[in-house]
Amino acid sequence: MNAADDDRTKDAFRLYNEGKHQESLDCCNRLMETAREPALEVLAATNLFCLKKYEDAEVYFRDLARKMPGSSHVHSYLAKVLEERGDEGAYAEYAAAVRLDPDNPDALRSYAAILLSRNDDRGALPVLKRLCAPGNRPDDRDRLAGALVRSGYAAGACSLYEANGAPVVRSAEYARALRAAHRTREAADVALALYEERRDPALLREYLAALAEADPEGAPAAYASSCKDCTAPGLWEDYILLLMARRDFFSALAGAKRLVALDNRPEHRLILCEVYAALGDRVNADAAYEALVQEGIGTPFSAGTLRTVIRTYAGYLFREGITDSTKERFLASVSRDANVVCLIEIARMYRAEGNGAEARAWYYRAYRADFLNGGLPYALFLADCGDDRESEKVFLHILANVRKFSDLARVAGTIAGTKTLLSRMKRLDRELVHRLEERRALLGTAERECLAAAYLAQADGALEREDFAACMESCLRGIDALPPHAALCHPEEFLALVQRCKEQMPADCPAFTGQTTESIREAPRQTVAGLADRLALTEKESAILAFLATHRRASEADLRRLTGSRRAAALVNSLIRKGAAQGIMLVEKKGMGAEGESYEYCGA
Repeated sequence: MNAADDDRTKDAFRLYNEGKHQESLDCCNRLMETAREPALEVLAATNLFCLKKYEDAEVYFRDLARKMPGSSHVHSYLAKVLEERGDEGAYAEYAAAVRLDPDNPDALRSYAAILLSRNDDRGALPVLKRLCAPGNRPDDRDRLAGALVRSGYAAGACSLYEANGAPVVRSAEYARALRAAHRTREAADVALALYEERRDPALLREYLAALAEADPEGAPAAYASSCKDCTAPGLWEDYILLLMARRDFFSALAGAKRLVALDNRPEHRLILCEVYAALGDRVNADAAYEALVQEGIGTPFSAGTLRTVIRTYAGYLFREGITDSTKERFLASVSRDANVVCLIEIARMYRAEGNGAEARAWYYRAYRADFLNGGLPYALFLADCGDDRESEKVFLHILANVRKFSDLARVAGTIAGTKTLLSRMKRLDRELVHRLEERRALLGTAERECLAAAYLAQADGALEREDFAACMESCLRGIDALPPHAALCHPEEFLALVQRCKEQMPADCPAFTGQTTESIREAPRQTVAGLADRLALTEKESAILAFLATHRRASEADLRRLTGSRRAAALVNSLIRKGAAQGIMLVEKKGMGAEGESYEYCGA
């Protein structure tokens, strides 16, 4: 790079630091017409991200990740782009950035944030501990304390705030940690001091909750005094639940009416229903419950809220047993809609009654209405009834059709959480392993635990049929997938199976065998048509792919003429993104020229 270019490069970085991202990008593009400096490419991609041109930024960063696989910065920014686009691959890219540079604070904080957003507190602990070690920033410490408390390590969370036996700093997370550690009086003192300083209603709730545990007799008066002029629904809700626990139902009724007046959401109206029921006021309880159920069926309550409402209503209605009259009332309220939640709750009612045939029919209707939300309860019901063959078919259908990672994680948790399913249903076990291994880069702590449990079931089955190599391979793969502090299975279980294999093998039978280079055959090359089908390319994207496969190189102007579209660059970006999503690098950008961007085919 000559002195003039060096000065222009400095200008590009200066403009970026000044927040003039478009000017910096223009400068980068001019410089890259003659030289493809990695630093300039990274700066150009970062400018695109800052300008919120996420589609172009993704293509740039994917190309850079291929050229610079060891750059934590590139993987971190690719993750940011994917996160902005709502792409689940952001998780894997943040993980890659942290693996490449465990001391990259920006990548660590982003990775911790995405883990916490997925409720993966156990997975976030090592990352947060790494962040807290050098600088001990208060926000990092609070996040670590919260994750420790939710993971069951309240004492460890308290120790973050205490040095030489005295608290270093007050924080809401410290109060929660003290309460979780059953140091309720200290928790109340810390929360009260914080509330008096900040006047935050959430801190008042924390103080009163701790006080209710530390001083059960004095807590009702403290709640009554705090609620007198308070309009925070959460505080009223806590107060009513305390009164219910103390069986002061008349005071609870007054409080519940006040709560509903403040906030008419379904959860608060359900509390009012429960207070009427506790008072034995059947007229008001019946009317309130049935009105709430009908509203939930007719308006968009969340599935979880509607389920809670119907189950609470069922508990009220059937508390003295299921009779013909109560069953008729329940069906009259709940069976008016084909909502999957209603269908499942009716099935549960028939099952509780002991009418297995009707329960199965309603579960099946729920399955037909929603293969996932209705299918999982149906499959579990079939398994409980001993119909493993039909249950396995339903589970396999669900696994074959879930697309979102969150849905796959839910199915895996359901299957692995019932340990006997994996040992009883071998095809289901194999398919679960296959689907989880397909998304291995996205697996969090809970999903890795499910994968390990599936491998354990595979290993146990292999040992039964004396396939010692398969047993040991499944054990080793299971240990590799197993996260720390797992509940579904433990390293000792795998090692015990390996030991039994070693003792029973008549001859050495290695789990893994090496391959010589002569035995490794080249994977068959895919045709352009086959790639187009696999990637679900549009007609114009397929034409671009075929042109580049034939000519190897093309300019943006060439592709505009080919497609008859001024959006040739966007079409190439889409083509690159679709390939990258399946691990295929088809096209590489080679810089700017007189006829726009230049592209080179790099597929098979």
